[in-house]
Amino acid sequence: MSRLAVMAHYDVAGELRPHVRGQVEALAASVDTLLVCTTAQLQESARAWLSERAVLVERANYGYDFFSYKVGLDAAGDLTAYDEVVVCNDTYVFALDSYDRVFEEMAARPCDFWGLTGAERVAPHIQSFFIAFRPWVVASRAFTAFWEEMEPISKRRQVIRRYEVGMSRRLYDAGFVSDTYFVETPEDRRIARERMRWWAAHRSHFPRTRAEVREWRERANEPWNPARSLADRVLDNARLPYVKIDTLRYDPYNLDADRLLELCERRFPQRFEGVREFLEETAQHYPLRDTERLLPTPLALEPLFPRVRYSDAR
Repeated sequence: MSRLAVMAHYDVAGELRPHVRGQVEALAASVDTLLVCTTAQLQESARAWLSERAVLVERANYGYDFFSYKVGLDAAGDLTAYDEVVVCNDTYVFALDSYDRVFEEMAARPCDFWGLTGAERVAPHIQSFFIAFRPWVVASRAFTAFWEEMEPISKRRQVIRRYEVGMSRRLYDAGFVSDTYFVETPEDRRIARERMRWWAAHRSHFPRTRAEVREWRERANEPWNPARSLADRVLDNARLPYVKIDTLRYDPYNLDADRLLELCERRFPQRFEGVREFLEETAQHYPLRDTERLLPTPLALEPLFPRVRYSDAR
């Protein structure tokens, strides 16, 4: 089976960090053609390293990763020449040495397009940091029209709604079916719901009126984002085979991100090499977003939402 992967890359310093190099190597080991589309002003050493392992496309920094996907797909030529086309980015740390295990598992699944994980926030969709498309999807009018109509957007929330959620919606409307590599267990769902309650409690002032209690319950019952709320499942034999950089940077679900990173460094030392240094060096360029800000919660509520406690044996 022949595969094309288009990877979107950006680094504020024009570097190619160790965990990104690891992802490039893991992809290159599992696909026939790897194209990296970067919006960074690459340093010469990074450019040389990438050029030896992938087709390199450099472009101006606008339009977020989706526009890098578009530019990369356009540069790749005839997409129907491949049995599977993948778009992905560098916003996560991949825990495995190659994508073979993932591709082999998903080759047996009866679906038209798939991702590592899906989410239902805003609307059901495949999370856009990794999506794979079967050849009949790539050849469809729904797929080609989506990319032909794409315009660069400068606001992150608009990109999520219009392109991340919008692409899945476009394909669903065309009759295509999706699947995900990571499959939640009942225990996963129970834990994720508890973490959503914690998330809701720390984004609202202490509820004192019926209206405020209703608002808290609505927030607590919102769909969760498995990439964030279940990130520690990477420690379960990489059942969820990645950790998002934003999860380690912002820790929105109180997973004790520093401890999670420490255990990942032990379990997957090569894949998580340099991640801690990357977070420290780039912290000033990634201020806390409004969606990540937590409100102080009365101490009376804290025991209801305890921080995750990791065991070295996990």
